[in-house]
Amino acid sequence: MSAEKDEKRIKEQLFKIIAEKRIKPVYQPIVSLRDGEVIGYEALSRIELDDCVFSVEEMFEYATKYECLWTLEYICRKKAIKEARAELGHKKLFLNVEPYIFNDERFKAGMTKNYLKRYGISPDNIVFEISERTDITEVESFQQTVKHYEEQEYEIAIDDFGKGYAGFNRIFFLQPRFVKIDISLIKDIDKDSVKASMVAGFAKYCKDDGIFLIAEGVETKAELEKLVQIGVDYAQGYFLGKPKANMQKIPRKIQEIIINENRATTRIQSAPSFFGNIGAICHRVGTTTCDTKAIAVFEYMQKNPEVTEICVVDNEKKVHGLLTKQYIDECFGGRYGYNLYSRKKVIEMLEPNFLEVDSRMPIEKVAKLALIRPRHMLYDAIVVSDNGRYDGLVTVKDLLEASITIQVERAMDTNPLTHLPGNLQIEKQIESHLFTKKKYSIMYLDLDNFKAYNDAYGFENGDLMLKAVARCMKEACKGNEFMGHIGGDDFVIISEEYNLSDIFQKVIESFHLCLEELYSKEDYAKKEIYSKNRHGEAEVFPLASISGALLTNEKAVVQSMEDFSAKIARTKKASKQVSGDSLMIYGEDVS
Repeated sequence: MSAEKDEKRIKEQLFKIIAEKRIKPVYQPIVSLRDGEVIGYEALSRIELDDCVFSVEEMFEYATKYECLWTLEYICRKKAIKEARAELGHKKLFLNVEPYIFNDERFKAGMTKNYLKRYGISPDNIVFEISERTDITEVESFQQTVKHYEEQEYEIAIDDFGKGYAGFNRIFFLQPRFVKIDISLIKDIDKDSVKASMVAGFAKYCKDDGIFLIAEGVETKAELEKLVQIGVDYAQGYFLGKPKANMQKIPRKIQEIIINENRATTRIQSAPSFFGNIGAICHRVGTTTCDTKAIAVFEYMQKNPEVTEICVVDNEKKVHGLLTKQYIDECFGGRYGYNLYSRKKVIEMLEPNFLEVDSRMPIEKVAKLALIRPRHMLYDAIVVSDNGRYDGLVTVKDLLEASITIQVERAMDTNPLTHLPGNLQIEKQIESHLFTKKKYSIMYLDLDNFKAYNDAYGFENGDLMLKAVARCMKEACKGNEFMGHIGGDDFVIISEEYNLSDIFQKVIESFHLCLEELYSKEDYAKKEIYSKNRHGEAEVFPLASISGALLTNEKAVVQSMEDFSAKIARTKKASKQVSGDSLMIYGEDVS
C-alpha cells in the first residue's frame, strides 16, 4: 500500500473512531505498598475498531496532526468517568491530561462539580495526571490554573517523572499531591544499585515535602519488594494488575508479598526503635570464605593491626562465624600453635557461639542481647545480616555510643511535666501501627474546659490537672499500652487490642475523683466556675471533663498518615461537641 493510501486510511479510521466514539476505557490499579490495598485506578483508553492500523499512542499523535486532539481526549475522559461510577467508590481516578488543555475554558466547564455529580463522583476522587509529552511555557499562568482546580478539591499528579519534561522543575512549581516515577527508573531496580539509590533519595525528598510517590511499570516480584524496602508509597504495573474494563482487586498473594516485605522492614515494626535500627550503624568490613587457610587470616591480621574481627561467609553470603584477632593470636601463639593451625581452613576453627542480628533490629534490643553474652564474648563485635546475608559488623564501642545517644534523645522528647513520651515517639508509634495487619487502637484524649480552669486557677494548678490526667492514664493502662503526651491538654493511648472503652471509663472515673482536690469547695459543689472565654469576656464553664476519639483498624481503613489525621480530627470534633465526658469511635459513631 502506498504512503498516500496509508495516510488516507489512517485519517479515515481516526475520524471514524471519533465520530462513532469507538473508545473503551480500561482501568489499572494503583496499590499501596504499605498494606497492598488499591487506592485508585489510572484510566487508560483502548480502540474498539477491527483492523485498526495504529496503536493508542499513535492515535493521539495523529489526532494532534489532524487537529482533533481536544475532541478525542474529551471522548476518552467522559467515557472514563462515566464507566467508573459504578465501581470507583471512595477510591481515586487518575486522568491523563495534557498541560495545554488545563487552560482551555472548555476543559474547565467540563470538569465542574455539577458535571461530576451526574455520575456520583466527587472532585476529591479525581487526580489529574500532567502528561510529560509537552512543555509548560507559561509557568505563572499554569500555576494559577492548577490552584484553581486544587481549590475545587481536585488533586494533581506529575506523570512519568524522569522522562521528557517531567523533571524537578515541574515538581517545584506545581507542588503536586502525587509523582509517578517513569518505568525507565523502575525496571530492574532490584538489580541496579544506582537506580535504587536515586529512587530512595527521591522517596525521602517526597516524604519530607508531603508528596506521595507512585512507581510505574512494576513487572516482577523482585522489583515490588525493592520498592517496599526503599519506602515508595504506591505502585502500578502488570505484576500488580493489567488494565481491564472492570476495576479489579489485587490478588491475595500480591498483598501478602507487600505485607511480608513490610514486616521485614523498619516501617511496620510493632516496637520500632526511637533512634534507628542496627543496620544504620554497622560497618561493611571485609569478609573471608569458609575454605580460606587459617594462616592467611593470621598473617593478614598481623599486617593490619586495625582489623580486630573477620566474618566467615559462604558463596551465598551466609555468615558461618566470626574470627577475632584475640582468638587467632591465641591459636597461633602457643608452642605448637603454628604447626597445629597453619594447614587448617577457617571453617574448622569457628566457634558456633557468635551474636548475629538482622539489620532491622532496633539498636536498644541489640544492646540488651550484647550485654547478656558470656563474659569472654562481651567485647566481640556483633554480626549484622540482611535477610540472612552478611551486611556488616558493629563494635561494642559503636553500640554503646548509639545507646547513649538514644537515651539522650529520648530524654529530650519526654514531656518534663508528665514524664510521658512526646511527639517524636508518638508519631513513630502511630506510624508503626497504621500500616500493619495486626490489631490496633489509637485513642486521643482531650481535656474540656482546661483553658478556663487554667485562667481561673493559674498555671501551677493547670499543671497539677495535666499531671492528674497522666496519673489516671497510668493507673488505667495495665497492659502493654503506649501512653504519650502530645502537648497542652492532649494525650494519646495506643493498644494492640480493639476495646479501649474500658480504659477510657477507668480514666474518667479516676479523673473525677481528682477534681474535688483540683477545684475549690464552692466551685466543686456548684459544678461550674467563672472564667474568661476566648474573647476575654466573663462566662460560666462546667468542670473539666475528657473527650475521647478512638480509631481502630477493625472499623477504619487508613491509606496514609494524612488520612489518619483527617479521620481522627473528625472524630475528635464530634466528641468535643458532646457535653461532658464523651468517647466517639470512628466507623461506629463517626464516619
